[in-house]
Amino acid sequence: MTGHASVPLLDVAGVSAHADGAAHPLLDRVGLTVESGSVTAVVGPSGSGKTTLGLAALGSSPRGVRLDGRVLLAGKDLLLLPPDRRPAARAGRAAHLPQHPDTVLDPVRRVGGALTELAALGCAGRGARKAAARRAAASVDLAWETVRRRFPHQLSGGQQQRSALASALVTGARLLVLDEPTSGLDPALALALGRTVRALARDGTGVLLLSHDLPLVRGTADRTVVLERGRTVDEGPTAELLGSGPAARHRATRELLAAEDPARVEGAGSARSAECGDGVTAAGVAVRRRSGDPLAGPVTMAFPPGSRTALLGPSGSGKTTFARVLAGLTAPSAGEVRHEGRPLPHRVGRRTAEQRRAVQYVHQSSAGSFESHRPMLPQLADTAQLLRGRPHEEATAEARTAARALGLEDALLHRFPHQLSGGQLQRCALVRALTGRPALLVCDEATSALDTVSRQQLLDALPHLLAPAGTALLLVSHDLPAVRALTGEAALFDAGCCVRHGAVDAVLPAAWAGA
Repeated sequence: MTGHASVPLLDVAGVSAHADGAAHPLLDRVGLTVESGSVTAVVGPSGSGKTTLGLAALGSSPRGVRLDGRVLLAGKDLLLLPPDRRPAARAGRAAHLPQHPDTVLDPVRRVGGALTELAALGCAGRGARKAAARRAAASVDLAWETVRRRFPHQLSGGQQQRSALASALVTGARLLVLDEPTSGLDPALALALGRTVRALARDGTGVLLLSHDLPLVRGTADRTVVLERGRTVDEGPTAELLGSGPAARHRATRELLAAEDPARVEGAGSARSAECGDGVTAAGVAVRRRSGDPLAGPVTMAFPPGSRTALLGPSGSGKTTFARVLAGLTAPSAGEVRHEGRPLPHRVGRRTAEQRRAVQYVHQSSAGSFESHRPMLPQLADTAQLLRGRPHEEATAEARTAARALGLEDALLHRFPHQLSGGQLQRCALVRALTGRPALLVCDEATSALDTVSRQQLLDALPHLLAPAGTALLLVSHDLPAVRALTGEAALFDAGCCVRHGAVDAVLPAAWAGA
């Protein structure tokens, strides 16, 4: 990646971020540069300040957070401008892909129309705008004719992620800030995105990449910065900092590297509860669009107590749709979901408290699943109180214990949702579901927002957290090493159908081949 300009596209110097009422800064005098035609990566554990830094690089900040320091974008200091003038200063120059793509996709606009409208920032004329929208979609492997007429809620998580990236690319911005761009993508699409980032850099685009995906960072970034608790603790050329050779690394860097390859959890998938019962089953479940085209199914699967099942397949194959049917979040066109042999209502709103408890669902994007005006701890305790009838003190203690097992410090639980990172929110959502002690826990990309250290904590702790109630696990995931560590059986989806089902070691090679 060559072609560096004498003046960086982005120059962040001495930037600090202070949250109202917080004892410590979210960022503490952080600095970095991004040159034309280069990629600078920022890595670090969940909660280290990566997302806050990405926003600060655009002169923006979360609600209740103030910024100090200098942010030069193409030579102009954004922090010297009033906040309401900063969007205009970066329009057409910088674009942002947030960690949660659903926050930037207009729910009432079709994907094609929204992309075409955004293209007006860099193109004149309707024909040129349409062509730019098509190119942006193609650059992230989105089939234009497939997605242009769809609304965001009609896309898979991976398709939403790529649509959001296309929205950033179509503006023609010379600086891209990408926050966890591979979360929710299957291995093939993650590799394709890495190729896209490298191609953009070759064409002169500067990229600030915020990621816990170390293979992506190694394959794309020229330089890497390591954050810990809002401070820069390590930085240097990526090949040296994250390579396999000897290097003088900071402890935080060594921990990220050491946790990159999870150890297999012995006996995963073989546990069975001492309690008898059939658990949760899906019988002939199918979902169709209004046009009649299938989204998923028909699928018949059983999740007996203590079972550990993975749901694999490319983005858009129907995995999340099927998982949402189990939880009552999407109504099937045919078939039914049963608990202990008794049918569950199709819609979660029609299920009793005991029926809602039976299937708990952890969303891939957890930010929108919490109430913004309440601290985290009482929200995590709600499930045990409302669905199990546990006293407030007992429910709170259960939530705190599960949170600690997943590496969440007690102090974090007194914060509000917008004060937590994506990885912290993801683990909080898992805690909230676990305290219901469900018959079936459905996790949709449960490791997608986690750094390597937090991911390993989850892999180590989750089997023990599931065991007391004999909870079955359905893991919807593109993280194949995590699948191998946590599950014993797997179902491979393609075009809405289950095309293979069996032991993980038998199904995984087919999933890898698809990658």
